[in-house]
Amino acid sequence: MPELYSSPTFAQLLQQFFVERLMQQRNASPRTVAAYRDTMRLLLQFAEQRLHRSPERLALNDLDAPLVLAFLDHLEVNRHNSIRSRNLRLAAVRSFLHYAASRVPESLRTIQQVLAIPMKRYERPLVRFLSRDEICALLDAPNPNTWCGQRDRVMLATLYNTGARVSELIGIRVGDVELDRSPSVRLHGKGR
Repeated sequence: MPELYSSPTFAQLLQQFFVERLMQQRNASPRTVAAYRDTMRLLLQFAEQRLHRSPERLALNDLDAPLVLAFLDHLEVNRHNSIRSRNLRLAAVRSFLHYAASRVPESLRTIQQVLAIPMKRYERPLVRFLSRDEICALLDAPNPNTWCGQRDRVMLATLYNTGARVSELIGIRVGDVELDRSPSVRLHGKGR
């Protein structure tokens, strides 16, 4: 009797995760896709060195808990990543494996062991805010008599008045600024 269903290869699964899951189903931002791509690239390079097998010869079951834990340690020790960066890499691997679990149920035991790896705890610094006097001093710091000073004052005032991230500020285009009627600016958060 012919086999009705064959599981995708690891390479096919990885491609489907990026195209179908991240881009089509979740409509992830380009920055999210790039971060997940970078994580998978680092993981594949690590697996190649550790298993002495090229990425195209890897199977899903090769990404077991000991390999992923060693990868996370490698990120912290050898690449000097912070705990926060390590946790973001783990989140990307988990996202891929959640997707893989439904596509390759025969690998579920290995996947569950990796999904059980906890995020590492870290001290979160308290968010401090500036006083009114500190804000005024900051806004008054750039020299208003120079072009660069005027630019810097506008950028600081925009950040203060909108609560925008720096990445959102530098992403503002001329068409995003409305100065005629009611002055406003359109921000494009998280790559959108």
